[in-house]
Amino acid sequence: MKKNILRLGIVMVFLFIGALVWLNHDISLKKQDQINKNILQASADFSLLSDDNPSFEEWGKVFPDHLKMYLENKEEQAQATEFGGNLSYSKLIRFPQLSLFWAGYAFSIDFNEERGHFYSFIDQMDTARNHKDFLNSHGVTFQAQPAACMNCHSGWAPWLIKNIAKGDFVAFNSTNYWTMVKNIPDLKDETKNSLTHAQAHGGKKMGITCADCHNSGDMGLRISRVAAINALLARGYEKDPIYGIKASREEMRTLVCSQCHVEYYFKPTQEQVNVMGESIMDDSSKKWWDGTYKTYDEHEFWRDANKAKQIQTKGIILTFPWNEWKKDKPFRIEMLDDYYDKIYDIFSADFIHKLTKAQIIKIQHPESELYSGSVHAANGVSCADCHMPYIRQGAKKISLHNLSSPLKNINAACKACHQQSEEYLKAQVHDIQKSIAYKQRTAEYALASFIIDIKKLRDELASMEKFQTQGKIDDKKINEELKEILSLHRKSQMRVDFVNAENSTGFHNPRESSRILLQAIDMAKTGQIKLIELANANNIANFKTSHLGFKDMQKLNPGELYYQFDMNGYKAKQRYYIDEKVNIKPPKELLEYDKKLTPYEYKILD
Repeated sequence: MKKNILRLGIVMVFLFIGALVWLNHDISLKKQDQINKNILQASADFSLLSDDNPSFEEWGKVFPDHLKMYLENKEEQAQATEFGGNLSYSKLIRFPQLSLFWAGYAFSIDFNEERGHFYSFIDQMDTARNHKDFLNSHGVTFQAQPAACMNCHSGWAPWLIKNIAKGDFVAFNSTNYWTMVKNIPDLKDETKNSLTHAQAHGGKKMGITCADCHNSGDMGLRISRVAAINALLARGYEKDPIYGIKASREEMRTLVCSQCHVEYYFKPTQEQVNVMGESIMDDSSKKWWDGTYKTYDEHEFWRDANKAKQIQTKGIILTFPWNEWKKDKPFRIEMLDDYYDKIYDIFSADFIHKLTKAQIIKIQHPESELYSGSVHAANGVSCADCHMPYIRQGAKKISLHNLSSPLKNINAACKACHQQSEEYLKAQVHDIQKSIAYKQRTAEYALASFIIDIKKLRDELASMEKFQTQGKIDDKKINEELKEILSLHRKSQMRVDFVNAENSTGFHNPRESSRILLQAIDMAKTGQIKLIELANANNIANFKTSHLGFKDMQKLNPGELYYQFDMNGYKAKQRYYIDEKVNIKPPKELLEYDKKLTPYEYKILD
């Protein structure tokens, strides 16, 4: 009895000490925030800042130290790491299975390692996923990208919503991407349509900027993106006329990142909407590579007598699928299942898989969702605490604004709370990521095997008379026969994609990442069992399932990106990307690392 009391006492003492440490850290952070705010208000001329000119070059005149740090993203030498980095190599070459998962979708053609916030709009404008002729010539059905894609990539998005869409968020989202880009205002003192204005330093290609996260009146953190405000209101937050939503300073240090680092989709409004179109649609001499008439000019400037005109189009609205995820609760992957199942009649899929015909949801970068259920989140750690920690610059203490991996500055990002050595902390992070990466590859290989097997059975069923109509293959009949299996493909891929698209290789929440990936494996394996059962039920003899691995995936390698035909001034076999630093082959050591990936190495750990 006495031993139990002693143990309880020891536990209580440790809990008390832990609470004091956390409280002291919290108080210190709040004091530092207030000190920084007072210094800013005393030294900065906020009258020079305006949402009418969100250029980080203009805002940087008031905050030169912050701008200098932000531009490090552009100046630093690009490097690849085992689980990330900013070297823009082709992920389809490193992980060829991705081209199988996205068969029939634009991502199966072009998908590179991200380069950082400075490049967010440059890379979106330049990617092959945004170029109709190139995609169509590679066998992908693609009509156009909407301006909705600009919400999280261009610092000009709020200005365009206000001034071009006249405050109509649906109209902004529904407008053609290239049409909206043409309306980014000319830089002050720059020649109209000049190359200078086409660049990223405040011009058309400007990516993330100060105004995206800061209120110009007092530099307080704010939510500037309409979709994020709508989603947070649906979760239970209250609206704020200045800062977007009502939340504590510490909450906002995460929520400003949640404006973009999330899963999203383009929800159909089921109504026609008036938007800006282009007069090029009236010129019958303007055609795409496939011979169809152009409805827009795939160029950032108005040119060749092309001008704006009002048209009607189907309405869409950028939406975060958060209705099932309530405030102060951790996100769980099943919430996406429930959400997308409920809206299936309105929005069934991002694309239909070319091989299996399954209705597939393409998950985007869901860092906010995954992180919400983590140990760090439960202990009040925000995104900014790790990715934008406080550092000393002379006598000043300011938040690091190069928006990079905490592993680049472990002393500031991790050791503010953790007392172990930098080497120890880095090894712990690497071990967690390696463990998740192993599960990720295992889940991917299981899913790839499942997809190949579905296609195999589809082909068998297609040869049977009962799955034909008037002598032709009837995909609807086959889909009905495979209904449960296609659902398993959809949900397994959603999970594989979720952890893959989330950019921490599971570190943001290792436990949930593992749970999600184990579900994905189970669904794929269950699906294979059901394929065998269905094959037997249809008297298909000797149907065997696959068990593919690393070497099998390499056979899917699409190689670097080239033009297949002469088009738009480019020659067949010419490299797609003009920038030689983009879409390069991944370093050989990364492929070797993937080949030898194991869940853990006890000799190293111990």
